[in-house]
Amino acid sequence: MCPRWAMVDDMDTEQALKIISSLLEGGWLESEKATADELWRLGFSMRNGPGEELSPGVVQRELEPPPGIDQASLSTLDGEPTGVVFFIASAADSNNAETKEVYESLTFSLSQILGSSERVWADEPSPLQWCGDDLDVGLQLFDRRDSSVMVWVEHRGRSQKAELRAH
Repeated sequence: MCPRWAMVDDMDTEQALKIISSLLEGGWLESEKATADELWRLGFSMRNGPGEELSPGVVQRELEPPPGIDQASLSTLDGEPTGVVFFIASAADSNNAETKEVYESLTFSLSQILGSSERVWADEPSPLQWCGDDLDVGLQLFDRRDSSVMVWVEHRGRSQKAELRAH
């Protein structure tokens, strides 16, 4: 019999991989309706309200996540979908072993599917990023205060424009 955390690890990893794979197909980037439809199909729903404007034209909307996802959001640039971020394997304690296992399992699985990852910052082991043609996938392990794994799928060009506006 597998220990309980191993089953959670597999469930978290499989769910995250399903979401990432679906988002990498890219149909959600075509329009707000396509985004809402794809997120709905994946178990997310849009929360009511306009979202938070982070800088001119850059809006972040909180999503109601499906079971197993701790929190999620959608970013847009001038109404165009930019990126989806979600957190899994959250725990209240720092350096949580289960959270670290999920991160390592997801890193391994994504490397098998997408190839080698790159460090976002050369002097830090996390976050990691896999760069595709237009879409990037990233993972970051948070474990200093509490523990969680942040996962993102973003359109590189739109995200870069949004970041430029923020500065």
